[in-house]
Amino acid sequence: MLRASLRLGLLLATLVARVDVAAETRFWTLAGVRFNDGTSAIGHFAYDDATQRISNWNVRVSDPWGVDFPAFTYVHGNSGSYAPWNVETGTWSLSFTSFISVFTPAFGWRDLRITPLSALDGSSASVSINTQRFNSTFAFASGESFASGEEFRWITAGSLVLTSVRPSVAIVQVDEFYNPMLGHYFITASTTEKHDLDTGVHAGWERTGESFNAYATGSSSDDFVTPVCRFYSDPHNPEFGGVDSHFLSADADECLTVFRRYASGFWMFESDNVFEITLPDRNTGLCVDGTIPVYRLWNRRADSNHRYTTRASIKAAMLAAGYVAEGYGADPVAMCAVQ
Repeated sequence: MLRASLRLGLLLATLVARVDVAAETRFWTLAGVRFNDGTSAIGHFAYDDATQRISNWNVRVSDPWGVDFPAFTYVHGNSGSYAPWNVETGTWSLSFTSFISVFTPAFGWRDLRITPLSALDGSSASVSINTQRFNSTFAFASGESFASGEEFRWITAGSLVLTSVRPSVAIVQVDEFYNPMLGHYFITASTTEKHDLDTGVHAGWERTGESFNAYATGSSSDDFVTPVCRFYSDPHNPEFGGVDSHFLSADADECLTVFRRYASGFWMFESDNVFEITLPDRNTGLCVDGTIPVYRLWNRRADSNHRYTTRASIKAAMLAAGYVAEGYGADPVAMCAVQ
């Protein structure tokens, strides 16, 4: 009787252990993921195979395969995730979808779908990705009919690798520089760019002493962060009126609007993700707890320079000098920096 009770106890303990393992949220990293057009995808996400729920994703798809779409980073602040059942493989797919709403009355979406060939239950440290179906689409629709159809591409290689520890939450300092000859301001989180500006590789720039904090590109954060895109107006491209100025936005819709409107013109697309940050409430301009407003001021001149600051006093001075505040809410806020 005692032996039977022990066996029953061991069986129950084993079942409980299996349930605990199945319910564990694990982090997976994309490894060697490439598409049929030569582009790639990197990043990581958390996945609970018991509930088929994805969380904490930061997945970046590189250069576009056409002229209509830039590179893009899927994060919590600009996309949703779900895990639909894949009839073809008998497994759960992993989908990341970002909706586009700027092309009124049209709308559209970006979709990245990854189909692992075996369960992400931790039993294998590396899981191959199905390469026999489409894995990424961009589409625009107008009303209930597709206006410009869909574009597809396929993952031709790659796997998902189990990550033993959660990817780090990395904070970076975004520093401001000023060029008195141009009368232009510039911000960057890149240590390489800061070094080049400090040492005269790009002549004429000096630090203003102003800065704010943001998340590093590829950081792991549960907050509703979004990547900040950057465009450049090249002074060596007079055909398109280049003026050696930059434009940054944390709004995925605005990034895509500028990309499509100026793809071969005034603003040249540099990056979809120079750092990551939180957007304010689109209606009120309010920032969530733990963040502070970043104001974007535009000089309205032909050189179209912008200044980004967290200081209300600097904002007031720029407005008095003829700049215009851009962003959300009655007192426009463009981004929300990490406090």
